[in-house]
Amino acid sequence: MAKKKSSGEALLVGVAIVIGLLASIPKELWIGIGVLVVVAFVARAFLKKSEPDVPQASYRVTVEATSPPSADAARSKGREERFTTIVIGSGDQEYGIPQPFQDAGGKVRWVPPGESVEVAGISLPGGMLYVGSGLRGGYGQAEPALINPALKVAQRNIDPSLRLTDYWPSYSECTPEARRAYLQWQTGGRQAPDANIGYVFLFFYGLERRILVDAVANATAKTDIPAIKQEVRRLLAIYSDNGSFRHYASQFLAYVEAESVEPAIYKQPPPAAGGSYELPMGLRIGLGQAAVDQQPVPVSWALAWALADPNIARRTAVGRCPEIFQALFEAKYAEAHGDGLRLPVNRTKLKLAYHPASASLRGRELTRSLGDLPDVSALSAPVKKLQELVNACTDLLDPYSRFIGRNPDKKDALESVLLLPPTYWPVPLRTELNDIKAQVRDGMLVMSFGELTGRLKSAGTLSRDKVLGLARALEFLHLGMEPDVLAGQKLPKAEDSVALFVADPAEGAARSTPAYQAAAVTLDLACSVALADGDASGAELIHLTRHIESWTHLNVAHRKRLKAHLRLRIMQPTTLAGLKKKLEPLAAEAKRTIAKFLAHLAEADGTVSPDEVKFLERVYKTLQVDAKLVYSDLHSASVPVKGTAVSEVPKVAAAAGFVLDPERIAQLQKETEAVTALLANVFAEETAESQTVPVDEDEPAPKPGILGLDPSYVAFLRMLVSRPIWTRQELADVAADMELMLDGALEHINEAALDNFDAPLVDGDDPVEINQEILEKLPA
Repeated sequence: MAKKKSSGEALLVGVAIVIGLLASIPKELWIGIGVLVVVAFVARAFLKKSEPDVPQASYRVTVEATSPPSADAARSKGREERFTTIVIGSGDQEYGIPQPFQDAGGKVRWVPPGESVEVAGISLPGGMLYVGSGLRGGYGQAEPALINPALKVAQRNIDPSLRLTDYWPSYSECTPEARRAYLQWQTGGRQAPDANIGYVFLFFYGLERRILVDAVANATAKTDIPAIKQEVRRLLAIYSDNGSFRHYASQFLAYVEAESVEPAIYKQPPPAAGGSYELPMGLRIGLGQAAVDQQPVPVSWALAWALADPNIARRTAVGRCPEIFQALFEAKYAEAHGDGLRLPVNRTKLKLAYHPASASLRGRELTRSLGDLPDVSALSAPVKKLQELVNACTDLLDPYSRFIGRNPDKKDALESVLLLPPTYWPVPLRTELNDIKAQVRDGMLVMSFGELTGRLKSAGTLSRDKVLGLARALEFLHLGMEPDVLAGQKLPKAEDSVALFVADPAEGAARSTPAYQAAAVTLDLACSVALADGDASGAELIHLTRHIESWTHLNVAHRKRLKAHLRLRIMQPTTLAGLKKKLEPLAAEAKRTIAKFLAHLAEADGTVSPDEVKFLERVYKTLQVDAKLVYSDLHSASVPVKGTAVSEVPKVAAAAGFVLDPERIAQLQKETEAVTALLANVFAEETAESQTVPVDEDEPAPKPGILGLDPSYVAFLRMLVSRPIWTRQELADVAADMELMLDGALEHINEAALDNFDAPLVDGDDPVEINQEILEKLPA
């Protein structure tokens, strides 16, 4: 009790002291203290109301790469969701925030290949579509390929060929009319050839997403890859005329297919070549394998390389006559390189980069390395060799290409195929020529020129160039033709006769020699004399044929041609007027020798008719020789036939038979050689007809290089823009393979880009990055 009392007394004392102190405080101070207390209570009440009711602890954030419990259900629908989980305080409350490519809680459905879905009352067959709402792209925007059934669609039909989309089309941002046109294109089987390419891209975006996003970790999505690749190939076959779509679709296929590469694919047929600013990846892989295996490049792969490499120039004829170009290329490739080109293992390594077309995937780094496989597209030497082969083939093909370009309805007519090497003529025409050759055999076939061209499917009268072309083609097939138009003889008309015989192509230009031409003129003169009486006797023909055989200074092929020449001259003799021009330059003594020879030739059959005498008089006058000398020359030529007397002057005879005198034949042979030598001087100064290559008026002027760069820098540029980023060592390897200085090449390209776009194309030293905005502006 004492303690309690003592405590109470102490408390009373303390209170008394406090009261005393408070009593001493001025009145104004009490008022200030009261105001402060009221303000404190109000502030405390406001702050308490705004605070969350959580334990007082520090905040922490954790990121988990796991899916919430509902992820299994998402996967069963062909989706996979990734979440960032933020944990606050003690962890009693968690908030799941979906990262990009989230399927919005099952509101989006991927329609599998082969299934149909209905949108706005329109049935869309074939599947491979995203339908629903809430699907987002990499930057949070709506997935462009997503077909949202809630969005408005125009009621009336819209022509799908109308361009109603932006450069980067998106279904959610399209007008109702564009959505209607897109759905119409879908319901039509996605195959209208004139459809706006924006609709093709809109569908393609979804295919990109399914493989590049969904199939990365989703087994169900992976099973769709074969069907998607087949669909992309089908679209390429329809819309490859559009360079942008061709590029993206081809590169997409290459990227997907490069995931698993079979060994030695160069032993298989080469992949189809699609136009692009770089050599297709499928070709680069196969050619790289051939280089590593040290195997020759098969002709089919070499042809595919020549047709696909953007650094190889190809003229109009390549595309206009693909089958003939292929045949020419295969022949010349084997001729130049045997079993094929052998490629070195170069420094540049093959690496595949793909820039997605979809705006929702732009900026994603998609690269795929193919180990140590070399990228042979960086080599310059084999490209030069292929360019030489392409040029050689198109040089042969250009005349034919120009002709059918102007006359597409005469592709197989004689007029057009004469511009091709005979080996590449159409099969029906070659069959007809073989039949003609079988008729000729070792002898001779005479027909009208019109009959010959008719059998060879001529569409009309042949021009001089075409007749010469026919003669060359026949000669290539070992068939000679008289008249010899290649040696400058008059072109035959349709009603004129021609003689065909088995010829030796080796005779060639030797027919233009003075010796041959002199022999031909000698034969022309002899035929004219023999026909002076209106008909050539059998003896005269035999005599002339034997003379041809005795001209051993000419080869066998030339003598065979002269026999055909004789056959035509007997049927269609040359007029004296035609021969006069050739004989005028001769000296008087030479003309006298020729005149005497013709007189002796006329008497070769043992008889000389009055008509022959009259013709000889005309010949003498033409040669400016006294016509009275005809009789003395005929007299001097008279050699007694065995068992008969010598005549003063050969009389008109009607003998039933005759015998050729060997002495007379020997004399005529000597005279023939002398006359041939004289006539050879007439042609000594003449030259063969020159051949000129026609100018290709249809061939467009060559296009300048990209950005005006030289071809070597253009090839480097094409390689450069195939990836978004390079290490300096990688580019150094490329420059070394292309025999370029790296810094100089980059400087040239940047200067050209600055001149054209006011911005450089490449930036940085290591790594080197490609300006994607400038890349979009570069021409293919």
